[in-house]
Amino acid sequence: MHYDTPLFDALINYSRQQKVPFHMPGHKQGQGIPDQFKKHIFDIDLTELPETDNLHAPEGPVQKAQELAATAFGAKYSFFLVNGSTCGIQAMVATVCNPGDMLLVDRNCHSSVIYSLILCGVIPRYIYPDYITELGLVGGMDPRKVDEAFIQYPEAKGILITCPTYYGVCSDLEIIAQIAHRYGKILLVDEAHGAHFCFHERLPQGALQAGADICVQSVHKTLPALTQSSLLHVNSDRIELNRLKNCLKLFQSSSPSFVLMAYLDVARGIMQNSGQALLSNLIDWVDRLRCQINRNNKLYCLGKELIGKYHIKDIDLTRIVINTGKLGLTGYRAAMELNIRYNIQVEMADLSNVVCITSVADSEKQLKYLGKAINGIAPTAVEKDIKTIFAAPCIPRYAMAPTKAFYTESESIHIEKSEGRVCCDTITSFPPGIPILCPGEIISGDIVKYMLNIKACGGKVIGLTDELYIRVVKN
Repeated sequence: MHYDTPLFDALINYSRQQKVPFHMPGHKQGQGIPDQFKKHIFDIDLTELPETDNLHAPEGPVQKAQELAATAFGAKYSFFLVNGSTCGIQAMVATVCNPGDMLLVDRNCHSSVIYSLILCGVIPRYIYPDYITELGLVGGMDPRKVDEAFIQYPEAKGILITCPTYYGVCSDLEIIAQIAHRYGKILLVDEAHGAHFCFHERLPQGALQAGADICVQSVHKTLPALTQSSLLHVNSDRIELNRLKNCLKLFQSSSPSFVLMAYLDVARGIMQNSGQALLSNLIDWVDRLRCQINRNNKLYCLGKELIGKYHIKDIDLTRIVINTGKLGLTGYRAAMELNIRYNIQVEMADLSNVVCITSVADSEKQLKYLGKAINGIAPTAVEKDIKTIFAAPCIPRYAMAPTKAFYTESESIHIEKSEGRVCCDTITSFPPGIPILCPGEIISGDIVKYMLNIKACGGKVIGLTDELYIRVVKN
């Protein structure tokens, strides 16, 4: 019998292409999952039963699994997240802040942070990290800016930092934690891309080890877990634990997936038992690939040489970020070449970079093939007006709180007529999902040009309609 199942069919058809996956999830289509854990997905898709426990009131195997996670990741308390790190960020913000409270926020944050501010009615005061113009990506956060912000906004409850970034760049969280705690404030960290850090000494210091009070990690991004499975960790007495538990009930499904929770447990077990050895191999393989790429004077792969510049404390040695500016190609074009010519699917591309996510599920053979493919990319036609293409995004001006802008009376206008208006929605280039515009920010002519530039070069701008309309505060 034929069933009309377009999504299922698309997924099966994609899997049959056997693309080389340099993207999340970290299990890499099952490559990183031992055979003993691959056979039972339907068997373990269960609900809250006396034998299975309850995520929202754990006292059995869920509680034990979370305690093992806390030990493995170095936390006082760890909580399973089945709605991704998004719900963990929402819970962090709602635990630390009441509606109307102020929070310092790294403006390089993921869009989920902005959505959390809207939902919780929190007023942000953005701090802007360094920008590396020649690479077209964001660097680290200057601790002096954090100190100055706490002096300027003493009523702020704390600060939310993104570390590492999508590109594997790490700020000096240890110094930022010391500053926050000196003022009696809380450090919240979106560590979505750093779940693997604590399992190897050659990787950057993890947020918990650096002094973060609370953080989230997308285990599915860099460890062998299923998509949407994440962890929230608490590591200080500054966090009101009962309030956090209630906030997690507020933002998590009341019917949590035991499959996702089970593979969080599996991923933790794999890393606790074998993570050190697996990561040693991976770091060595990626390092050799990085050296190979950098022998090509038309390409540049980010590495340890950036440490100490642009307030970068460290770099994730498992993350492969290739700058294509000197090659005369946008990252979008280079990613397309890798896909079409070499059957390699990367995690993301932007105007001037390609990003590949590696994990302990990757093999040396795959990384060698990636190196061959990258060096095989050549500009078939140099992009026109390359300086304009790689132009840096402009910093928007703040006009009103995101919650007020999101819920206020609005109208949709074409973006070419939007200069000077206040944006009502979160507009992102996705991936990486970092907002070009947040609700409450003023749209400038340069920002309009930047959005049109991304679309013209093959990128996606989420938040605009197909007709390039944007929602703005009604005059």
